[in-house]
Amino acid sequence: MTLTAKNGKKSHTLRVESLRKVFGNTVAVDNISFRTEPGEITAFLGPSGCGKTTTLRIVAGLESPTSGHIFIDQDEISGIPTHKRDIGLVFQDYALFPHKTVKQNIEFGLKIKKLDESEVDRRVNTSLQQVNLGGKEDRYPQQLSGGEQQRVAVARTLVTEPRILLFDEPLSNLDAKLRESTRLELHNLQRKLGITSIYVTHDQIEAFAIADKIMLMNKGKIEQFGTPEEIYAQPKTTFAADFIGTSNILETTVTDFADGLCVLNLSSGHQIKAPIIGKAENVSRGEKLLVMIRTQKIRMTS
Repeated sequence: MTLTAKNGKKSHTLRVESLRKVFGNTVAVDNISFRTEPGEITAFLGPSGCGKTTTLRIVAGLESPTSGHIFIDQDEISGIPTHKRDIGLVFQDYALFPHKTVKQNIEFGLKIKKLDESEVDRRVNTSLQQVNLGGKEDRYPQQLSGGEQQRVAVARTLVTEPRILLFDEPLSNLDAKLRESTRLELHNLQRKLGITSIYVTHDQIEAFAIADKIMLMNKGKIEQFGTPEEIYAQPKTTFAADFIGTSNILETTVTDFADGLCVLNLSSGHQIKAPIIGKAENVSRGEKLLVMIRTQKIRMTS
């Protein structure tokens, strides 16, 4: 499926089926499947070693999967070399050439493709305007701030006009204040261009601020895939409930049901009431449950 973005470009779908990656005796990615929607940003979120970066590298073609399939729209790209996948990758470190100007860094990939000089200039100028670096094309990386260097790295990727854009923790080298402003710039740019994007991060705030969907990973598996609101308010696993935000997870016993509420006894002898939704509809008296409590959802009664 493709959609047309506001700039007239097509947005594409990324689909992964039964993806698995094994390094020796370590299963880094454990039989995962997911689909991104055209024009959306999907954040891969999770602790270090959960498999999010390995998954990104497999999609980019920098790692070969042990098994599984990767599609852009209906085209399988699993066995295609990186440079033929029509995918853009923005690295954690900017990987800019220090001896080349901003313009020379951005046009580097186009020169390799041997495009006409007029087409190279057109794309570079368009890309400079997209990332608000007009007038700085003759500067060198060391003459730019960290945020500006990151925008050069993004511009270098955009000029290739990729179908899918991948971000590998692109803001981790910036200080907190600059990270926040650059994050907003990246988000606005992605919305303007409508490029289907994957954004790898271990920062929850970053994921929730920038993503349409979040793929929460743990030990090579997908714990939950959904909107930020769904993952925060309706976690499907104990890991998701504990990892996202701040919460209290309590052991309880079901004692009764009243007015759409489940009456729960705590080990301390205190009693709480929680709404009956989802899986709670199938519980019975005497059943032991783990209950997640978000502080902003507590209502005190006398």
